[in-house]
Amino acid sequence: MNLRLIILFSTLLCLFAPREVSAQRIEESDTRAMMQANFIYQFATNCNWPAESRKGKFVIAVVGNPAVYEHLSEKYGNKPIGSQVIEIQQISEPAANGNYQILFIDKSKKAELAKALKDSKKNTLVVTNWEGALSSGAMINFKTIDGNIRYEMSMSNLVDRKITPGVKIIQWKVD
Repeated sequence: MNLRLIILFSTLLCLFAPREVSAQRIEESDTRAMMQANFIYQFATNCNWPAESRKGKFVIAVVGNPAVYEHLSEKYGNKPIGSQVIEIQQISEPAANGNYQILFIDKSKKAELAKALKDSKKNTLVVTNWEGALSSGAMINFKTIDGNIRYEMSMSNLVDRKITPGVKIIQWKVD
């Protein structure tokens, strides 16, 4: 009888004992990229886009940050925005007359901002992540406050691009 209890106990112990997890530890930059990707998706779903932006695919292009691109692709690449299919693109530089609804430019590629603003279509939401980007024409800019990812907005730049942020987007911004 004791042998049966020992075997039963050993079996249960093996089944329910905590196992060492070999999952990769999320790096700080990956956490930042994950949060930025989540916000970009929220911008896509919670902004009012002009009629011409609601045709064809909903294109989100990423310049200079492979981690943001990966998170966007993996988590949101198959989700629709209204009746549009999302297409996530990783590009080295914005194309002339690029057909993007959202263009994220990482601080490592900040020299591309002026070209992107000049060459992108009128209703492209340009999102950045460095100090002073709004005054250079970006519409939304990520910033870190007390270790948290937040964003600031330029309403005048959004109005110029004919993009109206939804209530959630306005409520979540920082001043």
